[in-house]
This record gives sequence, structure tokens and C-alpha cells, in this order.
Amino acid sequence: MSRTTTLVALTAAAIALSACSSVSEAPVPVTSGPSAPVTQLERPRGTIVSANSTAKLGTVVVDGLGYTLYRFDGDTAQPPAATCAGPCTETWEPVPASDPIRVEGVKEEAVGTVERPDGQVQLTLAGWPVYRHSGEAPGATDGHGADGKWFAIAPDGDKAAAPKR
Repeated sequence: MSRTTTLVALTAAAIALSACSSVSEAPVPVTSGPSAPVTQLERPRGTIVSANSTAKLGTVVVDGLGYTLYRFDGDTAQPPAATCAGPCTETWEPVPASDPIRVEGVKEEAVGTVERPDGQVQLTLAGWPVYRHSGEAPGATDGHGADGKWFAIAPDGDKAAAPKR
């Protein structure tokens, strides 16, 4: 074999071997300083409603994650009918009713459902369709009295009101 042929063969072998021993370019997680585990809130299975005592409004109904539930004066309770639709639902999220429905501090017979115009099944309380106020933190009642038509709902379906002293 000539010297040139040997050099070409060795170069080809070196290239082939270097391709076989490639370095992984997979990203490696980098941490800076101590890190605490991140916990993501998950909605519990089914629908949970419970009574929650507040200083401002007395007892209100909240969902399984502690978000205050609201009723809308534009809806009806007898018969139940949900009228908040389209852009309205971007601010006032209909509370979906999914099995199992569990109640704590609320009479079971007061809890029901209504079919919305879009076909979804929405939770009702004493016939009133219930909603969450988007962007509100758990336990907050900022939506109470909004537009003079939205009110935190009490366990009996009435509008929540400040406790009498």
C-alpha cells in the first residue's frame, strides 16, 4: 500500500470513529443555589363546594381550591338558566359540574346542575348557576357587587351579606 493510500484510510477511520463517540448535546438542567420543590395546584376530581366564613361577607360558598363562587342577577333560579355567555365567561367562569359532586357545609339538596347554551353542564346552588371570578385569588371576594349584578353566593343560594352585629 502506498503512503498516500494509508493516510487516506487512516483519516477515514479516524472520522468514522469520532462520529461514533459523539458527545450528547441534550440540555442539562442548571440550578443556581438551593431550590425548593415546585408544587403545581391540581383541581380535585369531581366538583367540591363548601361553606367558608369570611369577615366581610359572612359565610360564602367556595370550590375545592377555595375560590369564591358567585351568582349573577341576569340568570334565573326557577327554572335554572345561565345567561352569561361569550365574552362574559372570560371574566366570569362557569363552574362545571362533574361527578362526583361533594358538598361540605352546604345542603346537598340545594346543589344541582343546568345545561348552558353551549351544551356544558354548570353547577347550580338553590337553582342559581355559579361562577368563578377570573384572576381572583382563593379566598378573595373582589367580585362581590361587580356591576351591581354579581354577588358571592351564600350556602342557601342568597346573596352573601355582611354578618349582622
